[in-house]
Amino acid sequence: MDTYKRAINDLQRGIEKNSGEVHLCLRKLGEYLSYREAEVLSTPEMKELHKRIQELRRQLPESRQHVKKILQSVARNEELEREIRNRKAQIAELAKRNQVICEAIGRAAYTAYKSLTAPRSEYRELFEPMRRQEKELEELEAEYDEIQAHTKGGKFFRIFRETGRSLYLKGVLSLRRKALGKSFHEAGKRFCDSEVDEELKDRGLREALLPYEANEKKINAFHRETGKLREDQGRMWSELKTLGADKSHQKRVREIETEIQRIEGQLHDAFGALGSLFRGTRSGESMDAEASSMVKQIEGVEQANRKNRKQIKRLRAAMHIDSLRDQLGNLADRISKLEADIESRQREMDTLGVQVSEGQKEIQRLQKVRGAEQTLLKNPKGAAEGEQS
Repeated sequence: MDTYKRAINDLQRGIEKNSGEVHLCLRKLGEYLSYREAEVLSTPEMKELHKRIQELRRQLPESRQHVKKILQSVARNEELEREIRNRKAQIAELAKRNQVICEAIGRAAYTAYKSLTAPRSEYRELFEPMRRQEKELEELEAEYDEIQAHTKGGKFFRIFRETGRSLYLKGVLSLRRKALGKSFHEAGKRFCDSEVDEELKDRGLREALLPYEANEKKINAFHRETGKLREDQGRMWSELKTLGADKSHQKRVREIETEIQRIEGQLHDAFGALGSLFRGTRSGESMDAEASSMVKQIEGVEQANRKNRKQIKRLRAAMHIDSLRDQLGNLADRISKLEADIESRQREMDTLGVQVSEGQKEIQRLQKVRGAEQTLLKNPKGAAEGEQS
């Protein structure tokens, strides 16, 4: 029984495999026919399927091209964004350098101003506040240095008092230096953003301006490049918007890929249907060698399946025979048991019958002893008279 079951399972797996092969062969046959002219197909149904396949085929390249364009646009946009960030970082670095250069230029301009014998009024307005700041700073620095010198060998309370003053001056000096540096930076920025006057040009200021101007040229070049990159990025976004991928390109790609899978599934179904119809017509005159070979292959596999199904029927019949034989054996055993029970019951019935017969004979004997039942309670005459005497 188990051997039959294993054989049936093997045959069923073979049938499933062959059925899949038949389906695949029909699909290949339909696909092969779809590349031929529709005139070779003999029925309107096959021609309609042929037309439907061509329509589906035209949809696939367009959908795949959309996916390709979306991915390329996204990749290019990310590349542009990296380049834009790089340009911004370069611009920020150059601007930071120019801030330092502006302060240096302001200092150079101030130095040039101090060497002038008769500076113009606008220079005096710009640099005289710096002269005052510088003088105040020098006075504070001198006081600070003096306090520092006294605290090295002075008395305790004097040291304690002057140390507090020293800390105060140290803080003030830091603020004043920063203020003077800011003034130099603002003056330098003013000179950087305007033409240098001939009065100051020969005093080293022109050379100090050269690095600033070079950096500004680079900054302007980077700004132009950034603008072009932004334009390219705008075109990428426009293309993504046209493709419906401007909000979420991942979602749009998934939608298109799902559509591609749907079209491919419809194509496979149409191939199979066309192959089945063509094979069912058996129009030998319209078959070329390739189609005929495919049909023969399909018929060979189907023939193998018919043999397998027939063999399964035979095996199941054998299994049924074995099952019936087992059932008949069980019935025979039951019959034997019932027959044995019947014989036993018969012997018991015979014994009971003998007992009944003997009982009836004993009843007859006792009835004779008893006599008439009606007279059992009446006294006999002789007995009554004896009692009276």
